[in-house]
Amino acid sequence: MGASSLKDKTTQTKEIDETGIPDIESRPSVSSSSISRKSMVSKSPTMLERATSIFKREKEKSISRVFSISSNRETNSLLKFKSNSISTSKYNVMTFLPKGLYEQFRRVANMYFLSVATISCFESISPIKPYTMWVPLTFIITLSMAKEAVEDYKRHKQDNEQNRTPIERFNGECMENKEWRDLVCGDIVRVMRDAFFPCDLIMIGSSSEERTCYVETKNLDGETNLKLKRSVDMGDDVKEISDAKLANLCRHSQDTLMASAEEHLSGNLSTVECEHPNNSLYTFSGNLELKPPFVSEKKKIAVTPTNILLRGSQLRNTEYVYGIVIYTGHDSKVMMNASETPSKRSHVEKQMDYVVLGMLILLLSMSTISAIYCSWWVKNESPKHWYLDTANSDEPFDVNKTDIVGVFAFFTSYVLYGYLIPISLYVSLEFVKVFQAMVLLNRDRKMYHEETDTPMNARTSNLNEELGMVHTVLSDKTGTLTCNAMEFFKLSVNGVSYGEGITEIEHALIKRQGGNPPARSSEAIEPSFNFIDSRLTDGQWRTSPDHDQLRSFFQILAVCQTVIPEGERTPEKIVYQAESPDELAFVVAAKRFGFFFSNRTSTTVEVLEQSVNKSEKDALRTYEVLNLLEFNSTRKRMSVVVRSKDDNKIILMTKGADSVIYERLAVGSKGGNAAKEATQRHIDDYAACGLRTLCLAQREISSSEYAAWNKKFIKASQAMKKRDEELDAVAELIEKDLELIGATAIEDKLQMGVPRCIEQLMRAGIAVWVLTGDKQDTAINIGSACSLITPQMSLKVINVEELVKLESEGEISKEEMQTKGLDAVSKQIDEGLEIAQQCAEADAEMGLVIDGRSLSFALSPELKDNFLKLGTSCAAVICCRVSPLQKALVTKLVKDSGKITLAIGDGANDVGMIQAAHIGVGISGQEGMQAVMASDFAFAQFRFLERLLLLHGRYSYKRIARMVCYFFYKNLAFGLTIFIYNLHAAASGQVIYNDWLMSSFNIFFVCYPVIILGLFDQDVRPDSSLKHPELYTETQRNKNFNKKSQAVWAVNAIWVAIVTYWSITRAVHSGEADHEDGHIFGLWEVGTTMYTSLVFTLNLQIGLFINYWTWIHHLTIWGSFALWWILNVVLSHTEVYYSTYSYKIFTESVALTPKYWLGFWAVTFLCLLPYILVSSLKRLLKPSLYELVQNEESLERGACKQCLGITTEVDGGSGGKKLKNGNMTSSDSLSDVSVVGTTTPRRQGTLRKNLSIPGSVTSQRSTPCGSMEVLPDISASQPPPATPPRLPPRQPPTPKK
Repeated sequence: MGASSLKDKTTQTKEIDETGIPDIESRPSVSSSSISRKSMVSKSPTMLERATSIFKREKEKSISRVFSISSNRETNSLLKFKSNSISTSKYNVMTFLPKGLYEQFRRVANMYFLSVATISCFESISPIKPYTMWVPLTFIITLSMAKEAVEDYKRHKQDNEQNRTPIERFNGECMENKEWRDLVCGDIVRVMRDAFFPCDLIMIGSSSEERTCYVETKNLDGETNLKLKRSVDMGDDVKEISDAKLANLCRHSQDTLMASAEEHLSGNLSTVECEHPNNSLYTFSGNLELKPPFVSEKKKIAVTPTNILLRGSQLRNTEYVYGIVIYTGHDSKVMMNASETPSKRSHVEKQMDYVVLGMLILLLSMSTISAIYCSWWVKNESPKHWYLDTANSDEPFDVNKTDIVGVFAFFTSYVLYGYLIPISLYVSLEFVKVFQAMVLLNRDRKMYHEETDTPMNARTSNLNEELGMVHTVLSDKTGTLTCNAMEFFKLSVNGVSYGEGITEIEHALIKRQGGNPPARSSEAIEPSFNFIDSRLTDGQWRTSPDHDQLRSFFQILAVCQTVIPEGERTPEKIVYQAESPDELAFVVAAKRFGFFFSNRTSTTVEVLEQSVNKSEKDALRTYEVLNLLEFNSTRKRMSVVVRSKDDNKIILMTKGADSVIYERLAVGSKGGNAAKEATQRHIDDYAACGLRTLCLAQREISSSEYAAWNKKFIKASQAMKKRDEELDAVAELIEKDLELIGATAIEDKLQMGVPRCIEQLMRAGIAVWVLTGDKQDTAINIGSACSLITPQMSLKVINVEELVKLESEGEISKEEMQTKGLDAVSKQIDEGLEIAQQCAEADAEMGLVIDGRSLSFALSPELKDNFLKLGTSCAAVICCRVSPLQKALVTKLVKDSGKITLAIGDGANDVGMIQAAHIGVGISGQEGMQAVMASDFAFAQFRFLERLLLLHGRYSYKRIARMVCYFFYKNLAFGLTIFIYNLHAAASGQVIYNDWLMSSFNIFFVCYPVIILGLFDQDVRPDSSLKHPELYTETQRNKNFNKKSQAVWAVNAIWVAIVTYWSITRAVHSGEADHEDGHIFGLWEVGTTMYTSLVFTLNLQIGLFINYWTWIHHLTIWGSFALWWILNVVLSHTEVYYSTYSYKIFTESVALTPKYWLGFWAVTFLCLLPYILVSSLKRLLKPSLYELVQNEESLERGACKQCLGITTEVDGGSGGKKLKNGNMTSSDSLSDVSVVGTTTPRRQGTLRKNLSIPGSVTSQRSTPCGSMEVLPDISASQPPPATPPRLPPRQPPTPKK
């Protein structure tokens, strides 16, 4: 039934023959006259088996999928393509319970509690009632699964809405209404205006005469600009699509079964051959083979990405389109991209797993000790206690079976000590992280960008605390540090440079060096155009002696592009939709120079051109676009082959990077090639000013040359294997012997606040790496303008420009280049390591600049370790001329070193880098939302990174770290009291607390204050976190959750457990009468007193290290005390079967005893005394940075200065304050204050005058490698500018211990 699809697979005939599959072309055709319906049915099993066998073997060998275009759903049924029904949910009715439980019990802690609850069902082993374990475990699991169920129900509902969306499908005669889920490959559908495409389609027609449509791909890549899509070019045979035409295309027959077999075996159906489903949104290889009567004669048409309409995109500004279904359901490209992003876990969370594992090992050790002790005691000591009668006891205490006694005691202890593991930790942690992300981050108004209406977007809550531990930031430049809003600024034609004014980068450099830069206008003449030069504007280019070349220059700007014009076709009101801001700037510039791009069809471009003769009117010229050779990161250029309808000349127009254009220029001095050296100098000057440069070139092609080349192009465009590579190879054949027309220079301005943000990050000890595709000089100057590189910094430049030049001139081979390049880069890295060592000794900063070719050598296995060592020794690193793959490789290299990395970018070329880093941040800028969709956090401006890391990251880390430490501290303290009493009771499993009270420990009595700590605690004010970026170094070093911190909390827990147990049993209730009537407290009264002391100690402990009190903190802490007493009162008056040992204990015994009310307060104070003493002494003698800032804040609030031991001096010269207290010094300079505690300040990176560091070069302009030059201290030789004081010295990057 589907066998004919093989017949039309012309590209695979040879492979099929070689693999032994019968040649279907040689099979005789079967006509309707030779097969009756009856015989057809009787013979169908044999035919089906044969066809199925062929399809299976073909599927294994083929590089593409082939199917027929038909309205009969059975036509392609043997191919077993996926249906168009989608499911994004994790569960269904049958799998929710088993799969949901599996997901919950993948957590080690939950698995442990399940084992404890199971063992508690055996009364001979368990010391507690089963329901006291099952109830809290069931509550926690039910809560988590309910959350999963609600989220999955929403997914089910969304899927159902999509699957039932109506769509028009051709049934062989006319269009009929169907649902999305009914579509199969080979169907023909009609999609109406503003509707979403139900699956991936090949466009075959539209309501437009040009057979084009506009598509919005916002749901695919986040880009809001419209894309132009074209119908496949079916020639003059198909001028419009009608039902009759579609019937001919589908070859519909009433006798579907017979028609299917006949048409397949005879090969009369039109077919589609395309690549197998994949996740590449921007590539497609396929062919459409059309056959009579739909067309006059059989033809094969190449299908390109511009002919593809993807599921998830939306039809705009077009009434309707027709399409052939090619990929359905989960085979569609958008669904293939729906795989989950790589799972990332924070450093704290990974460490927490080890702590949980350590607690489990401790629990097993304690259980083993208890088992051994119980077995020994029963055998050797129990006979002395005749009243226990162990000789006649059952197995748990049988004196004759001490090995069995040990086993029972082990499992009893295993259940009893389960409170060492906090059952509510994971739920509490998840709640806190989600709150931090959804409320504190997403609703931060200071990270909201009003111009684009873009709020902060935390796409995950798993990495909140990781934001407080970043060592290295790796950043893209264009669109991340800059605005990616291009403005046409300068140009060069025939060796003459045009354009006045200075760039923002030049302005910033002059200002940073203490100069007085000329004023520059902040407003562009027109969006995307800021060119000023009276020699060219207002038509004055026509008076230039180079008017012919200028005319060609402007023509290339107007024609060599893919921009879509919209709106009224006048220069004043037209709106251009461009895929990149560069192209938009070119088209707007062409319009301003008098070459108005007014209209585009599927095959033509119309430009209203100024004539060279001023007396002549502007002429509307039409260019027929014959071929489009698209830009990619490998080619680094774009070309169009056009035919002018005025003179019928065929012209190749090309624009691209100077490195690739110069390689393809014609030999000699033809046209502008005579000025190529002058043009290159202009390009270098433009790059040094921070401008983005491109070269423009062209050549005329003869009709015969074009015809021969076009045949190769068509063949390459129809290739099913490595189509892109073949097209690139064909493009090389025609992109040669070019005539240089000129060069463009576009300005991309720095974003607001970038210099301050980078300065703050580097003061916080964070190294900043910039990975850019710009030229070396451009990258260095932009680095200087944005404070990444300072004039005092020792800068090492690594490049192999000389070797690259020799290779391009053919003087050395590629093999020699590989060997010599590796040696050259290795030598330069060794020199850099020597400089880094000397800078470290001099306490000076070092920067590194390396180009893409050198980077490829530096990333080789032989050099990557030394390169990493050099890079991590630098405060700033700039990698220029890098590819997207190199960005990801560099990020992975730094990540594998153990340093926490954060990658930030805005474009699709940054996705690999963002996913490779520990933390990925996306900038929602001009290049769509690809980076945002792959990121963990997203916002609109780079400057928000300062607040994200130094404020939210630092807060989140401290909150989470202290929260986790406290969880284990309280559970260890509580569990050890049970362990100590169990040993006192001969490890018999006797409990000292009521079962319900033990189960409520983690859920009610000590849970809420720690959650509030994780939500709201602030050790310093938000403005102080930004004012003193040095505070970040504490969290960067993981000081709150390292092994030392964990050990301190463990020792504190042991102290609390021992003091509580000893004080209650040996001091408060030591045996004397507790009542005035002579009554002595029993086990449960003593246990209640001990529990009360623990509740107060643990809650007051968290109160002691809360830095930021609110009414919520008071409510949760004092409310926990009230909840404890309320529950005791309730249990005292609850039926004895449910309240067990607490019946009548609290209200009628404990609460009436004064010793209880006096005793637990004293014990609580004794437990907290060491913490109070140690923390007070540490604060006075060796304060941390945040404590120094707290002291400063206290002074600002008017606190008693003498109590803090700090004196103040007013500096009349600066108008600020200087605080002196031991080794602390703080000076206030506007809003930026440098606080230095126990660390030594970095000396601005300024080298001593008598210190010479070889190999470093100036940061302002590149010099040959190996030159010996110390960067000048500009501030020492020039008077300071009349600007606000600079930021205080930045801290050096913290080396990893």
